[in-house]
Amino acid sequence: MTDTSAVGIDKVNNDGNRSLRILVVTECFWPDIYAINDIVEKLVKRGHRVTVLTGLPDYTTTEIPPEYRHGQNRHQNYKGADVYRVQTIARHHGPIWRSLSYLSFVVAGWMRAKTQDWKHTEVWGNSENQEKRIGNTSNQSDIDNSSYVETRSNGSSDIDDADFDVIYVWEVSPVTMAVPAIALKKRYKKPLFLYCMDIWPECVKAMSIKEGTLPYKLIHWWTKRIYRQCDHIAVSSKPFFQYMEEKNGIKRDKMSYLPQYADVGLLELDTSKISNQNVTNTSSESNDNADDLVGNDGINHTDFLFIGNIGKAQNLDCLMKAMTVFKGRTDVRLHMVGGGSEFENIQKLAQDLGIGDIVTFYGPKPFKEAVAYYNKADACVLTLDGSTHIGDTLPGKLQTYMAAGKTILAAANGAAMDIIKEAECGKCVAAGDDKAYGQALLDFADYKEKYSDCGEKARKYFRENFMEEQHFVELERLLNMMTDRH
Repeated sequence: MTDTSAVGIDKVNNDGNRSLRILVVTECFWPDIYAINDIVEKLVKRGHRVTVLTGLPDYTTTEIPPEYRHGQNRHQNYKGADVYRVQTIARHHGPIWRSLSYLSFVVAGWMRAKTQDWKHTEVWGNSENQEKRIGNTSNQSDIDNSSYVETRSNGSSDIDDADFDVIYVWEVSPVTMAVPAIALKKRYKKPLFLYCMDIWPECVKAMSIKEGTLPYKLIHWWTKRIYRQCDHIAVSSKPFFQYMEEKNGIKRDKMSYLPQYADVGLLELDTSKISNQNVTNTSSESNDNADDLVGNDGINHTDFLFIGNIGKAQNLDCLMKAMTVFKGRTDVRLHMVGGGSEFENIQKLAQDLGIGDIVTFYGPKPFKEAVAYYNKADACVLTLDGSTHIGDTLPGKLQTYMAAGKTILAAANGAAMDIIKEAECGKCVAAGDDKAYGQALLDFADYKEKYSDCGEKARKYFRENFMEEQHFVELERLLNMMTDRH
């Protein structure tokens, strides 16, 4: 059993707040690129002790990387946090493989939660050497599994064995990733906090599972059981409150609003448009003339920019159809930076609609490279699917656009529409209304002066609502409140 006087439950962190021992449960984690990676790093920097229960990385390639096969790297360190990995099935392609991947984390995570003694291991030392240490783990097998997979053979109490104060679930799809966390809660009698960014069972509609069918009813029943066993739920979008109350029976006083934060580095950058600058197009499927973002003829183009995932939820069909208002014009271009499941379909749609000459696809780019594209843009575009409540989500790209200080032109419902109107940082029409959206894009292209102060208004709203410090202060308040009750 860990000596609690040594770990210091009542110690204070670097900001003068009480330091916590936090067990993070997430199916998605480094080396895949997710926001939870940054959250874990920042929690450690703020003086909290963080342990992570996760699966094997597979999001980027849809396969398990060689360095994580055959039991390798099941215990690692990331930026000062202990990371425990359970065996999961690679998602590959298609709904069947994806479902098997989801269920494999449920089963393996539940077993680990029930059998492992969750004590913080001090095997990695100080975080100053993490980059060097992480770089050396790829060929190590489990970092000596015997040092961390401990069975309960000493007769000690499970509650005494717990070396964490609170369980934190970072919940994107699927909600079933919270099942191991529920097992840990019951075993150790510790509070369970869930950060909800995807609402279930609404998200299963994107998998072509219709409401009212038997699969939907079963998933809904399971979803309600999961949410109701959480001690507190923070939602990333305000419209989630109503959905969670009406669909899942979660009382309002059990929920809080905690918007995601975005990279504040964009706030300090000069992202004003730079004319006659070239950006290399690396997409083999893209336009041949994509290198020149402002046109060879010297015309002052209107440049629209989309950065982010190109999937079904983004409803980019609406954007492509809206862009047809510029057919025949040579002074407008749309730049698409990103990849995803709908990448090829959207490329084909642009060609089929006859706008292939004004839409350029660049493929996915690392964040540091993607930032440069803001200097090529007059405005940023955003579309979401409005056919389900998924469209009520506050997408992270909206906050990124705001930090970049760009006018935002959107076709979305819910939180995105509310914030754009409240911030007065652009124009938003109803999700899926490509005709109204086309007119909004046309209005901007022809009357830019009407939108001259939208970029600064966007940054002002961002500073007041989406700063990193605000997120973590509120998160720490909620976690401390929960631990006080226990």
